Amino acid sequence: LYVKFFLRMGIPQIVISGFSGKFPECDNADELREKLFAGEDLVTEDDRRWPLVRLTGLHGLPKRNGKLKDLSGFDAKFFGVHPKQASAMDPGLRILLENTYEAIVDAGYNPEDLRGQKIGVYVGQTIGDAMDNLSRDPETLVGYGMTGANRAMMANRISFTFDFRGPSYS
Repeated sequence: LYVKFFLRMGIPQIVISGFSGKFPECDNADELREKLFAGEDLVTEDDRRWPLVRLTGLHGLPKRNGKLKDLSGFDAKFFGVHPKQASAMDPGLRILLENTYEAIVDAGYNPEDLRGQKIGVYVGQTIGDAMDNLSRDPETLVGYGMTGANRAMMANRISFTFDFRGPSYS
């Protein structure tokens, strides 16, 4: 129905040919599918996300939530990111870099073959607390937080990393 409408209006079609994602308790879409079909509950009640809630008595936070398994496995060298910069990088940006690479490969492309091409990057996002957390203590501030934790720069980081030359909007 929507495709017919877009064609009638002269709106070009968009093809999604590659997919990647991180999901609660899963590293990829295949693992998510397996766990869902097995009836696993991927929303858990533990303190991995907010470990101090039980000690401080903070209220208003959900007891059960979906959490990613591991955020520490980012391969900074693979993505050409200096280790100090990686330590000041929003975890969401690290995941976005990984998912971009995986989606390109899933689409059947070699990322190296796309370097220098006119490829646009469009990133939709919401607020996050990484920039505040990474710039809170002046003693540990390394200066990379402005680019590594600034959500307005996420699409630009993708374009830079993969050498895409098209539009880049976050």
